[in-house]
Amino acid sequence: MKTVSASMNYLLQGAVFALEQCGLLLRDARILCEAGSYASAVVLAAFAREELGRYRILRRLWQRTVAGESFSVKQIRKRCEDHVEKQREGMFSIVQRPDSNTALGQLLRARSSVAPGGSEWQNLSEEIDKITESQKKRTPGNRHERRMKALYAEPLESGWNRPAEISEAAARDFLTDAINDYAGQQDRYVNPDIYVNPDSGDSDFYAALGHWQDRPELQPATSLHKFI
Repeated sequence: MKTVSASMNYLLQGAVFALEQCGLLLRDARILCEAGSYASAVVLAAFAREELGRYRILRRLWQRTVAGESFSVKQIRKRCEDHVEKQREGMFSIVQRPDSNTALGQLLRARSSVAPGGSEWQNLSEEIDKITESQKKRTPGNRHERRMKALYAEPLESGWNRPAEISEAAARDFLTDAINDYAGQQDRYVNPDIYVNPDSGDSDFYAALGHWQDRPELQPATSLHKFI
């Protein structure tokens, strides 16, 4: 059987459609959260993040086709299969909500009380960076697990996982973080000309977007931010 390679245009379309779907899922997650369906809002927000990750994966494949590589549809599907990997690729920022009782909260408070640039400040910053790096590694898997816990009533050693117990605060935080990451990419999509410059590694991608005159309109991040 002949293997058909995907074209640059095909991958460009796929990346855009994934970003489009991310925005639509976030829109629906917001509606569910406002209606009090917190577990379902978390599920959709997690899937939205996966689509944001798919967007980044397909962008990278597109850039590799520009460099002369080729990929089959089967290879593209395979690259986008892993849920945790898509969560990792969909993470454009690290969010920290430090509690004063946590190690991170105590470190941040201690650093704020010393003069910037000194040896004590540097030592505290190094400890904060270690925690941040550890958080960065854990977050994709944690987000995948939160989707599973929000979706299924499953047996635990201590009883049952009950999605209905997810709180409004937890759902809002989860959704807000996803909206913020989407907002940055949506802005770049709407204004690609700003990012076509020699200092940008994605300059060629944004140039291609700019030439796609009838590209889809995305869910405006401003409408999603009204929820926050």
